[in-house]
Amino acid sequence: MSQFYEYFFEFDGIPSHKFDLKIITFEDGSLFDGVGSSDVEIITQSVLRKSKPYYLGRTQTTVLEFELTFGRAEPVSGIDRDMISAWLFGRAGYKRLTILQDDLNGAYFNCFLKNPVPLYIGGLNYAFKCTVVCDSPWAYGPEKTISGSTVDADVYPLAIEIYNNSSEDEYLYPWIQFIMGEPTYPFPTSIFVMWNETDDAARWFSISHLEEGDAVIVDNDLQIITWNGVGNILPYFDKRWLRLLPGYNLLYLNTNVSLYIIKYTERFKIGG
Repeated sequence: MSQFYEYFFEFDGIPSHKFDLKIITFEDGSLFDGVGSSDVEIITQSVLRKSKPYYLGRTQTTVLEFELTFGRAEPVSGIDRDMISAWLFGRAGYKRLTILQDDLNGAYFNCFLKNPVPLYIGGLNYAFKCTVVCDSPWAYGPEKTISGSTVDADVYPLAIEIYNNSSEDEYLYPWIQFIMGEPTYPFPTSIFVMWNETDDAARWFSISHLEEGDAVIVDNDLQIITWNGVGNILPYFDKRWLRLLPGYNLLYLNTNVSLYIIKYTERFKIGG
């Protein structure tokens, strides 16, 4: 006889136990039925009189998609069904879905819940079935943060070690923030310099013409720079965005800053 397992979940920051709902899965089925996040499209080019096509690369064009069934022991009233539908379905943008399952270690999906189907027993609504459509082929881990200061540092450049556990075999672009410290005498302005020794020591991420107290935020993934100064900072940026390799990374920071913050979110192939 098949057994089933139940998991609480959170969607858009709201816990499912507010409505006494749990995700239901059976022992002979998977929680993540559908397209696995390891699926790739291989790009090749065939040439006349060549039996072997040229390999041009690969891309993960398919987003992660799977079905979920969730319900509760007591029938769902019409009022509760309306509140549950407003919470889960037809939302204006991607929302965070966290399944409270031990082996997921806090990973979450950025997703839409679509195609809702109420399930009835004896004419009463006890459960719902829907399709989860994510914004990428991956689930995301909890955000990691590294911060500090180089003011009065004993050694320059400052070494910063980061281990990127992502399953994705591509670069990961972190979010960084820094506040400039006092310029080095006799120079009136400073240059912020950071590089990933593990990636390419000659590939500097740098911004020049910065003054003490300048606060800069860089979203390397979206390639957006904001700061508290006046004018355009882009002419002083070297156009090399900071990036992390999968696995071990050794970063160096060679600038006097009163604060630096590095944030990144790892990506996991939970769907297979």
